[in-house]
Amino acid sequence: RGDAHKKGFWHRYVHVWVVDVPGERLMMQHRAATKKLFGDLWTCCTGHVSVGEPSLLHAQRAIESDFKRSYPERLFEFMFTCKEETDHLGLKLKQVIDVYALPLENPPSTSTLAVDSEEADAIKYVTLAELKDIYAQKDPGHVIISNPMYHQRFFYIMAKLIRRYVDNMPQEDSDDERHNQKAKQLLDTYSPEGDLSEPGPRGEVHRGGTWHRAAHVWLLDAAGGRALMIQRSKKKRHFRSQWTCSTAHIGAGESSRPAAIKSIKSDIGLTHIEDHEVELIFQAQNESDTGAGIVLKQVVDVYCVQLPSAGYLSAPPPEALTLAPGEVDQVSYCAIDELELIWDEGKAAHPNVVIPSSDEYKQRLLFYMRQKVRKFK
Repeated sequence: RGDAHKKGFWHRYVHVWVVDVPGERLMMQHRAATKKLFGDLWTCCTGHVSVGEPSLLHAQRAIESDFKRSYPERLFEFMFTCKEETDHLGLKLKQVIDVYALPLENPPSTSTLAVDSEEADAIKYVTLAELKDIYAQKDPGHVIISNPMYHQRFFYIMAKLIRRYVDNMPQEDSDDERHNQKAKQLLDTYSPEGDLSEPGPRGEVHRGGTWHRAAHVWLLDAAGGRALMIQRSKKKRHFRSQWTCSTAHIGAGESSRPAAIKSIKSDIGLTHIEDHEVELIFQAQNESDTGAGIVLKQVVDVYCVQLPSAGYLSAPPPEALTLAPGEVDQVSYCAIDELELIWDEGKAAHPNVVIPSSDEYKQRLLFYMRQKVRKFK
């Protein structure tokens, strides 16, 4: 290996791109500054291929070594082979690169990965569009393959891989981009100053980044000091596979309470709650990047349902809840302190969690929940 680098011999190499397929994002790692080759640069997971061994084996080993995660062979998809010649720190590197994709429907968050500090010191996800910009601008902070065939084939095949995932999804999604009924729902809209404006169709309101109303409903297990998190369906266009609370849009001229009650009952089958138990706690403005090229600007009425209640002697376990097909993939309870930590660490550390943009939202919700837990105890 040392001679191959110093004497400019052709040798084999692997690139492995971990793909968050629902989010259309790719994982990159920041190589440690102490690395002799390409130190202090962002790249995908890489590795050398030993004599006489298949590149797939080393693709698996690269993931295991860098991220301490094991994935079966069947999940790795060979994309293409590309030659690359690079002059780096006085060395002429000549590589025959086998490029693999590791497409995952439930990719790990960056905070859960045990990174080998000798190899990398940070991990991030970038969208396919962001990576195209990085290559187009030849960003000096990233390893850019000089052979144009690499990025031409890479972006073409990666787009096909993601499109295949979308095409294979069951057609039961309810998002407005998939079913025009919701796109036509009229929503009250607001000016940036907060003045009520003309109602607009939901689809146009989303695409135009217009302020509109929404309801968020948090389920609080006061006995356990935890909140229920809902993972939105991987078939959703907005916030696909993201963890959040139950949410709803509010139709033009309507109040938020009926929408909030309908949302919590239909999303998780919480049918034994009384309407008065869905408590409005505050209103806040919130802006959220949906991951689908749209930033939602919402005036949010935030509700909370506290359990135990008259209809529930204790908070039901996740497996006892009835999840709405095409809306919710799974649910999980999260301790209030843990939720605060996730929100403080932000989107970079927790890419699969919807993080409120408003500090007021976070502070008021956490304060309310902790007060309820203290009173219950």
